[in-house]
Amino acid sequence: MLALSGVLHALAPRLSLTLAAKTWLTGFENTEDIEPKDWLTTAMRGAGVGMAAAGLAGFLLEGSSTEASTGDESPIEIAPESSGS
Repeated sequence: MLALSGVLHALAPRLSLTLAAKTWLTGFENTEDIEPKDWLTTAMRGAGVGMAAAGLAGFLLEGSSTEASTGDESPIEIAPESSGS
């Protein structure tokens, strides 16, 4: 999910900022008149690339950790110790 959000932010930063402004500024008047500055759009694009990279890395690490388990491990049963009293 993080990777998809990152791709949206990286490819369409103005659209994602517009959607964010509509949700963050609910209850305020004239939110459609708000226009993001150029530096904010660039920052959103950079954050999107970082989120996409983090999401993909997490996905790849999740896949490699499930491949490492063989599934043929039997559960270990531990019997309670009897007290010596």
